[in-house]
Amino acid sequence: MKGNTGKHEGRRAAAKDEPSPVTALRDLLAISFAADVAAIAPMVCDVLRDAMGAESDRLKLRSQKGALQALDGHGGGLALDVARAYRDRFDERLFGTDPMSQTQPIDDLSIMDDSKLKRVVALDGCAARLREQCGAEIFQLTARLCEMVGRASLTDSGNPLLPRLFCRCLMQGLKELGLNGDQRFEAFMAFSPALLHIVPDLYVQANALLVERGILADFKSTYGRPVAQAPARPRAKEPRMEIPSDPREMAALLERLLKGGGRERVALAL
Repeated sequence: MKGNTGKHEGRRAAAKDEPSPVTALRDLLAISFAADVAAIAPMVCDVLRDAMGAESDRLKLRSQKGALQALDGHGGGLALDVARAYRDRFDERLFGTDPMSQTQPIDDLSIMDDSKLKRVVALDGCAARLREQCGAEIFQLTARLCEMVGRASLTDSGNPLLPRLFCRCLMQGLKELGLNGDQRFEAFMAFSPALLHIVPDLYVQANALLVERGILADFKSTYGRPVAQAPARPRAKEPRMEIPSDPREMAALLERLLKGGGRERVALAL
């Protein structure tokens, strides 16, 4: 798996040319995560095939089959949806307009249908494992983001760097691909082991990018309490690029994305 993912040095080098360090960070994470999702999609399909061969429950087998049919050969489309979802959610969460930043109150879990409850538990479980695994890298990256936006700290609901957002964007991408609730659960469970390898490397690359740009290279802070030193800087609104409707144009765009063509604004504007 490691041979197919984590090849983000070219994207990191391209991101250094982006005038806004916040935009560079966001786009590096969005594109790198999407590229890794596309790279492992064929292996996820193999995981689903193996699970189907050992499954006796007809309803579960039907969901696995539906997930496989939707994913097989469509990793590129999934990657584009995931990249767009992360870019949008990053901005919305950081600047306080993301309605999905509110976590589900535990008291409300009892009124969820079984399908949604399974997805919430699976997503939260994966995010919790990643947060425990990547705690130091997340802390450093959050501290650097606080420095860039001029804040003393970020709440969990306002922090676009936490693993839960990656998990949610993958789930959103699966939904955009046409998977129903049970199919999304089966697909996400097949992706989950790979996320434990993919996401930690994203944090390493993101921290390296900001170190190269001189963001908090010498910062000192108490773990869990990032300290901001710079005043807030106004952020210009960026133009939004729509995903091409022509399949050939989309394929060309994805190819540039996966090859790390970040020096072209089209590749960074997914």
